[in-house]
Amino acid sequence: MTQKLPKSKIYRYCLADVAKGLFNGMIGNYLLYFFQPTIKSGLPQLLPDNKLFGYITIMALLTGIGKVVDAVSDPIVASMSDKCTHKDGRRMPFLKYSAVPYCLTVLLIFYAPFSEGSVANAVWVGFFLIAYYLAYTFFFIPRNALIPEIIPDTKDRVGYYSISTAFFMGSSSFMYAATLFVDLIKKTGVSALWSWRIVFTVFAVIGLVCVILSSTAFKEKDYVKENTKPSQSIIRSFGTVLRNKDFVIFSLGDLFSYVSMAFFQTAMLYYITMLLNIPEQQAFLVMLSAIVLALCLFPLIVKFSRKYNKRILLVAASIVFTVVFAFIYVGDKIAALAPGKELLVGILLGLVVSFPFAAINILPQACASDIIQKDSIENGINREGIFSAVKTFIEKIAYAIAMMVVSSVLAIGAPEGHSVSLQGVKLTGVYAGLFSLLSLIFFIIYKDKKVTQYIEEHNKDKK
Repeated sequence: MTQKLPKSKIYRYCLADVAKGLFNGMIGNYLLYFFQPTIKSGLPQLLPDNKLFGYITIMALLTGIGKVVDAVSDPIVASMSDKCTHKDGRRMPFLKYSAVPYCLTVLLIFYAPFSEGSVANAVWVGFFLIAYYLAYTFFFIPRNALIPEIIPDTKDRVGYYSISTAFFMGSSSFMYAATLFVDLIKKTGVSALWSWRIVFTVFAVIGLVCVILSSTAFKEKDYVKENTKPSQSIIRSFGTVLRNKDFVIFSLGDLFSYVSMAFFQTAMLYYITMLLNIPEQQAFLVMLSAIVLALCLFPLIVKFSRKYNKRILLVAASIVFTVVFAFIYVGDKIAALAPGKELLVGILLGLVVSFPFAAINILPQACASDIIQKDSIENGINREGIFSAVKTFIEKIAYAIAMMVVSSVLAIGAPEGHSVSLQGVKLTGVYAGLFSLLSLIFFIIYKDKKVTQYIEEHNKDKK
C-alpha cells in the first residue's frame, strides 16, 4: 500500500523548479544578450560575427545543433526511465546522478575563455550548450514522468503545478533582476563581462542546492505502486504516443504557445532597452511587475480551472499574447507618445503579460499529466516517461525555434559590425504573434473536459 505524498515533500520536490527558473532565465533571457550584445551593454563580442548564407548567426547555428542532439536524447532517456529496474525506483536515481552536471554545464557556457571573436569560443559554447541540454533531459524527463504517479488526482495536480510554477516564476523574477545586480557590481569597477559571470555563478550555486534537495526529497517506492513497464521499442512507444489524438492536438497548441512565450522571453531585454528606451538597470522593474502579478493570479487560475476547465484560460491567454505582440511592433512609437514615462509604459506591458505568463506556465503541464493518466487507465501500461519526453521535446523545440529565429531576425538591417537592429527587434513581434494565433486555434479544438471527466469517473469507480 503506497502512502500519500505529504505537502512538505511536495514543496521540497518543487525546489528543482527554482533551479529551472534560474537556468531557463540564463539561457532564455540572457544567452543571446550575452553573446550577441548591444553597444550599450558594454559586453565584448566573444563569438565570430559571421553569418551563414548571410542570414543565420553563429548563435542560431549553435542553438540549432544543440537542439538536434537534445531531441535525439529525449526518447532514449524516457525509454530508459520507463524500463528502469533500479532498486530505488524508475525516476529518482536519474535525478540524483544528473543534478550536479545540470548546474555545472549551464554556468560553463558563459565562461568561454578565448579571445574576442574566436572560433574556439563558438566551439566551447556549442559543447556546453549540448551538455546542458543533455543534463536537463536526464533530470527533468524522469522527474516530470513521476508526477502523475505520485499525484493521481487531477485537481490535486493543478495545485501541485501552481506550487511548481510559483517556485519557477519566483526564481525567474530574481533572474530578471540580474541586470540590477550586474549594474551594482559594475559600479565597483568590475568589467561588464565579469559582472555578468559573477551573477550567473551565484545563481548556479543556488540552483545546485535546490536540485540536490529536490532529488533527495523522498523515497520513490514509498509513494508509487508497482507499475506495468512498457516492453515496446523506443520507436514503437513514440508512435503509440503520437496516435493519442488528445495528446497530439494539445501538444500542437502547446508547441506554438511555447514558441510565442520563448520569443517574448528571449527578446524581452531588447524590447525594454531598445523599443521602450528604458535603461538596462531599470529593466528588472518591468520583468518584476509581470512576475509579481502573475504569482498573485495563481490562486484565481487554480480555482477557475477546478470549477470550469483549463481550456478556457489557455484560449484567453493566447488572445492576450497575440495582442501584446501587435503592441511590440509599434512599441517604439507608443513610447514616443509618452516622453519621460517610458518606464511606466514598460510596467503596464509587464502587467498585461502577467496573465498569459501565469496560465501558460501552470495549465499545459496539468493538461499533459491528465492525458498521460487517461492513457495509463485505458491501456494498463505506464508510459509516463515517453509522454514526458515528447512534452519536454516540445518545450525544447519551442525554445530552439525561438532562439534560432530571434537571433537571425534581430540581425536584419543591422549595420556592419553589429548584430542587432531596431527593425529586427520589431519584426520578432510579428513572428511571435503568428505562432500565438496558431496556439489559439489548437487550444480551441482541444477537449479538456472530456479528459478530466474520464479520469474522475475512473477514480469514483475505484472507490
